[in-house]
Amino acid sequence: MKKTISGIRGVVGSDLGLKDVISFCNNFSRIIKSRRSVVARDTRPSGEIIQGVASAALMQSGIDVLDLGMAPTPAAFYEARKHGAGVVVTASHNPVEWNGLKFIIDGRGINEDELRVVTTGGSPSRSSIGVEKRISTDYVKAALNVIGTIKDAPRVVIDAGGGAAAGVAPDLLGKLGCKVSVINRDLDGSTRGPDPTADELCHLASRTADSDMGLAFDLDGDRVVLVVNGKPQPPDLTLGLGVVKALSMGYKRFVLSIDTSMAVEKLIRMNGGDVLRSKVGEANVVRMMLDSGSRAGGEGSSAGFILPEFNLCRDGILTGGLIASIFGSGIYRDA
Repeated sequence: MKKTISGIRGVVGSDLGLKDVISFCNNFSRIIKSRRSVVARDTRPSGEIIQGVASAALMQSGIDVLDLGMAPTPAAFYEARKHGAGVVVTASHNPVEWNGLKFIIDGRGINEDELRVVTTGGSPSRSSIGVEKRISTDYVKAALNVIGTIKDAPRVVIDAGGGAAAGVAPDLLGKLGCKVSVINRDLDGSTRGPDPTADELCHLASRTADSDMGLAFDLDGDRVVLVVNGKPQPPDLTLGLGVVKALSMGYKRFVLSIDTSMAVEKLIRMNGGDVLRSKVGEANVVRMMLDSGSRAGGEGSSAGFILPEFNLCRDGILTGGLIASIFGSGIYRDA
């Protein structure tokens, strides 16, 4: 079992059991000041039962559960920022037999001190039993406001990888005016694995001949890899294109993880921006962003762009829309 600020992950039924889920969620309840928590899951077969157990544990500890159902991690972070806390049942890009728990406080991933609370135990405060309510999200509407209009919307093929982005990403790109087609919508029969940064993406590559671009997501939708002219592009390019958009919005202060390509830093500095470098890990990038007042950044190695004014996490779906807007403006084709 892996226990990090990025989440608790393990092979279900082997080193991650339902008793573990109960324990971690009971412990997490101790740091939820709002006494409310969004709960969501990705498309893994074990997700529904783990989400049910996680919700029950939170309610037993006096937390009201806001059930988002099956939803991508960026949408869960967006909603958790409104409500104070969140739990996403996901193992992100890990193999399908894995699952896990990603914990959110005040719209960001937990830090090291909060991780110790989650993993070391204690007695949760039980003033009463929490209740459960199903909610929906206005994530797509909010993302559209950030991206703006696209003058010449590109043709886009989305490779959902059988993950949670299968509904939300096409919805966003379609409303931006893109002509969208989707492959690998369902997990059963998907032609690739959960991690687009580690896959050759042959199916998507073959489909981009008649389109302007392809976008491949991981199972929970926080990573996205760009495919152009039949070739998957390096993960750092995802971040680089997000940076291009942020620079065009007038942003000058960025945080990049130390494993991000120097090419991204050079791009920022050539355009009059400043760069800070953080330790690897989304939560570390976000923490430095908040401490320094930085406007954008992310992790190149994990194809992750972060725009903190919108979401305090890697947001592959928003980034896909931002990349589409760059294609629509002709910036990418002219580069």
